[in-house]
Amino acid sequence: MTADDHDVQASWSRIGAWLTAHTRRGRARPASDTARLDAFEADLGLPLPADLRAWWQLPDIATGYWIPDEFTPVSLDEALETHGIWLLVAEQEGDSFDENGRPESRCKREFMPIALSPGGDGLIVDMRPGDTHGAVLLWDHETWTLDVPQWTSVTSMLQDIAQALRAGTPVLLGHAARGGSREPSTVAVDDALDLTWQPTPTHP
Repeated sequence: MTADDHDVQASWSRIGAWLTAHTRRGRARPASDTARLDAFEADLGLPLPADLRAWWQLPDIATGYWIPDEFTPVSLDEALETHGIWLLVAEQEGDSFDENGRPESRCKREFMPIALSPGGDGLIVDMRPGDTHGAVLLWDHETWTLDVPQWTSVTSMLQDIAQALRAGTPVLLGHAARGGSREPSTVAVDDALDLTWQPTPTHP
């Protein structure tokens, strides 16, 4: 087991235990086997970040909306289907430019969704080389724009959520510090044992 495997598994174990104790656990997202991931990586022609690979291999991932901003994890097959749809839409739309002649955002092969919201937005892992390689970002399906990273990696996402659930502290403080548009939020569970994230404005 690599350090990435251990960190991802340890954080999910803390999250899963908290969800079991405090919420109604629904169905689980299926794990992906090594051969399936190898084939995906070969088809993509890019190495997967180690913690993304570990994420896909985690068993028993709850599919409720436990990721902030009401996102639910998707299986690798669901991710690939969504990825294909986004790329097809981008191809059909063709090149587009804003009023200043700059190219507007389009989905890229290197943007791999790991979670989706009811409205169709996605959390994607950026697999492009560069400063945001491996980072988790919000993909707005209407504006096709990317904010600054929600988290710098899948590992940091899970660590942030695990800490927030167990300690009642806000998530996304790092995102806010980087100038991101999403407010930090804290967890709340209602009488029906449904989990939500409530914005927690921070002040200098």
